[in-house]
Amino acid sequence: MNSIELTAPAKVNLVLRVLSKRKDSYHNIYTLFERISLADHIKITRIARGITVVCDKSVTGRPQDNIAYKAAELILKTAKVNAGIRVEIKKRIPIAAGLGGGSSDAAAVLTGINKLLNLRISKGKLMRLGAKLGADVPFFIFDTPFAIGRGVGDKLQKLNLNKKFFHILIYPGFKVATKDVYRGLSRDLTNNRGGVRITLPKDWNSLERLLHNDLEAVVAAKKPVIGIIIKCLASSLGRRAIVSGSGPSVFCLCPTRKEAMKARVKLLHGAAGILGKRGQIFIVETKR
Repeated sequence: MNSIELTAPAKVNLVLRVLSKRKDSYHNIYTLFERISLADHIKITRIARGITVVCDKSVTGRPQDNIAYKAAELILKTAKVNAGIRVEIKKRIPIAAGLGGGSSDAAAVLTGINKLLNLRISKGKLMRLGAKLGADVPFFIFDTPFAIGRGVGDKLQKLNLNKKFFHILIYPGFKVATKDVYRGLSRDLTNNRGGVRITLPKDWNSLERLLHNDLEAVVAAKKPVIGIIIKCLASSLGRRAIVSGSGPSVFCLCPTRKEAMKARVKLLHGAAGILGKRGQIFIVETKR
């Protein structure tokens, strides 16, 4: 086998609670991840030497700064393999949007190279490698539709929810830096709320009541259009919506794909002026 192709799915955070600030400048969180159908496409090819990463969207100034490049470099160094790798990325997940696109690409590169070169590195070790690249990377290697994340999001517990949810997902067309959002948290986080628990959703109604993101107020304060989008979803669709991760993407729930399609059409008319030319509206579902 000379090459392998993989999909790198996005995620949303159905729940995100920020518990405390850590000594390493990161934050302890409690989150409920959902893997969704919006995905990048990754092709990994074995070549004579070196690492090459090409992407159809401008992600970083230098290819070496791309997290996918760092993932390839890390696994080859760890396995002590002198092999050349070419990574081709077709981006469909908006960049720096709170959807984990870069982390998912890195996870796909780690798992893809592991299979392509028959390195036989265990999933647990791949997840530990992924944690060195980014807090969300282990979730995508974990390979499950739903998981509880603790620590910085890298300590994972699989949830056996036999459900599929549909979402209207709105990317407003601009980036938000994760570090700036966390820096903007104004409340005291010295108390570690390690006892946070959630009641697992049984259907889309119970899931809608569960939706929460501690970072949402910070994101909306930095980018007021986020609050406008959330209010638009509430008024035009009657749906509760939240920011995913550190934003700026916003999502809400729909009970069926058919209703999601109708909601998208309605939203395109109502929010066209809010989103502008770079904004995007997606219909996504749980990626099982």
